[in-house]
Amino acid sequence: MSDERRTLRLDEKLKAEDELYATLFHPSHAERKPMMISIAIAVVIHVIFLVVNFPDVKAQLRPKKPEKVVYVKKYVPPPPKIERKQIVKKQITKKVPVPDPTPDEPEPIREPEPDIEPEPLPPDVEVLLGDPEPPPPTGPLMAGVGDVSNPVIIMSTKVQPEYPELARRARLEGSVILQAIVYKDGTVGEIEVLRCTRPNVGFEAAAVAAVQNWRYQPATQNGKPVDVFFTINVTFELQ
Repeated sequence: MSDERRTLRLDEKLKAEDELYATLFHPSHAERKPMMISIAIAVVIHVIFLVVNFPDVKAQLRPKKPEKVVYVKKYVPPPPKIERKQIVKKQITKKVPVPDPTPDEPEPIREPEPDIEPEPLPPDVEVLLGDPEPPPPTGPLMAGVGDVSNPVIIMSTKVQPEYPELARRARLEGSVILQAIVYKDGTVGEIEVLRCTRPNVGFEAAAVAAVQNWRYQPATQNGKPVDVFFTINVTFELQ
């Protein structure tokens, strides 16, 4: 039974294939007309496609012309012309002395003049040998400088200064440095306060009042008394 079924199925397939072949390659008159219409429609569609789209394709395939690019350059002025000056070297010429063809006249012979003898000095004129003495000073000298000696205090005239009351109450001690002019007669002239260890308590005025009454053996220069500037120190101590 299986072999018969197989044979029937095989026959059915063969018949179906024959009918399909006959339909495709040997169509009937009724089937030809729709087939021709389909072919004609297909041809018309292809023609329309070629006519309408082909120019666009060509246009797309055409190479594009390159766009013109304009470059703008900045104007740069040319460099100024430098005039070169020609340096002309001058040749240094030396003047050559031209000898004088005429000889010089000989100088006349001069006899030496006799020495003039000095006139003899009168017998009453003193002749001084060596350096002359310097003129006497016009103002006070500095004591102890050079050949100037220091004045010496006369102890009997050295009175003690009065102790200022303000400094005594405050129990203050100090000293005053003065510069005084000691004249050639031993008296004391102008006095200047140089320094005070305790200012503004009365030490300066008390020291000046006391030194004005002092007397000195005068300073000397070359054995002669002279006016000098002399530094004096006055001390104030509590008893």
